Amino acid sequence: MSIFHDLSIAKTVAQPMSLMGNYLSQFFIVVKLFISTFGTFTILVGAIIAIFRYCAYRFFHPTVNANLNNIRLDLARTIILGLEFFIASDVIETTITPDFQSLGILCVLVIIRTLLNFSLHKEVKELSMIPGSGVDYKDEKNK
Repeated sequence: MSIFHDLSIAKTVAQPMSLMGNYLSQFFIVVKLFISTFGTFTILVGAIIAIFRYCAYRFFHPTVNANLNNIRLDLARTIILGLEFFIASDVIETTITPDFQSLGILCVLVIIRTLLNFSLHKEVKELSMIPGSGVDYKDEKNK
């Protein structure tokens, strides 16, 4: 037995492992696309609902400001949820291609989305503290 024979055996053993790695990589790509699409869909549906609610309140109840704050709160919560899905999608993408460039891009995206998330949480808290808004932030936090 020569060393070349051992190398050919190693190649045939490694080939199914790389094939399994390809299938696993493809699976994670599909999962990443699904989660990213779901995040987009979540934000889109939330925005459409907010538009309809805004139009209904403007046309039928133009003097009610508390309902407008509730619309803003619901839209902000929907955007926050969508951003969480995008962050999860980016983390999955980084596990598929673990190089320093994708890791750096992930860090920048997570920082930007976390800052956005933080500012939206702050706005939700401030809006819910307005008297007559109909939403108590403490109750929302404990649910």
